[in-house]
Amino acid sequence: MSELVKLVSAWEEYAGKNKAATAEEFCMNFLAKESNSRLFSGLTPPDLDTVFAKLIGRLANMQAVYSKMALQEMPGFELEWFYFLNSIYHLKEVKKTQLIQYNFTEQTTGIDILNKLKGQGYITEKNDPDDGRAKLVSITKAGEKVLFKLYQLLSKPTLLLYHDIDHRDKQVVINILKTTEQKHQELLSGSRHKSIDDLLEEEIGAEKLGQIAAEQQKRIEQFSGKKR
Repeated sequence: MSELVKLVSAWEEYAGKNKAATAEEFCMNFLAKESNSRLFSGLTPPDLDTVFAKLIGRLANMQAVYSKMALQEMPGFELEWFYFLNSIYHLKEVKKTQLIQYNFTEQTTGIDILNKLKGQGYITEKNDPDDGRAKLVSITKAGEKVLFKLYQLLSKPTLLLYHDIDHRDKQVVINILKTTEQKHQELLSGSRHKSIDDLLEEEIGAEKLGQIAAEQQKRIEQFSGKKR
């Protein structure tokens, strides 16, 4: 197939699904698909949302791997400890339950991390004067000292991953994603005892979910057919 025939075929397919399609919209869609097909060594998911999620997820995993490499300078210190210590530093005096929810951690795992930080002398706790059943935690001077050392160590993975991206592009991505981060911080904080299906139905609606499921099944069948 010549490049021109390929382009015309792609336009006809796109225009058939989008009756009011413009050349600009088509070109953006076509270029996105072509560039996406070269992602992940060719192991590209069949829909755009999953491509987006996979890209963010793999970058997060790379950040975690590089961060653990950086933490080799502090034997025994876990990456999850940093997240909790950093949160306590910025939230000041904070309830244990609030802190655990903020870091999207299981209750038992979060309590274990806090106990270890307390055992190291990095945090202290006291009874909440407004709630006799709750504990408030805060960072100690020793905790601040180790946190500032961690900032220096963990800036290395960030520098390695993102130093060559133009600052204007970084700001565009921040502007795009910050609302999603804020929205789901609140959504997850109130999601106790809810399933992922409960959250999806509340957020998207049952009818729309049915349409998405049907479209997804069709894409999966097409995707698996190409692999045969």
